[in-house]
Amino acid sequence: MSTKHWFLLQYKPNSHRLALRNLHRQGFETFLPMLAVTQRHSTKFVQQARPLFPGYMFVSFELDTAPWRKINSTVGVTRLVSFNSRPKALPTDLIAGRSVCNGG
Repeated sequence: MSTKHWFLLQYKPNSHRLALRNLHRQGFETFLPMLAVTQRHSTKFVQQARPLFPGYMFVSFELDTAPWRKINSTVGVTRLVSFNSRPKALPTDLIAGRSVCNGG
């Protein structure tokens, strides 16, 4: 029996929204931790949400059954981080404490 694990993927510069949308359309669960950043524009301060890890997000799938190879050809995605041509699952406790604030 196979279980879902979390993996790391790299998205193209400034393409996290595009990558999220296209991965969701393909049925993949994603997690993109966001950070609230305050910046000054002219005379006022503006708060924006920015990715906590610029260029990277997490994706969940079953390695044995999911069509994970199509992630590399998804619009907005650079590549699924892999070792020896196979993605390596992240420790489950790394994602277990994730908040409800899922990027999108």
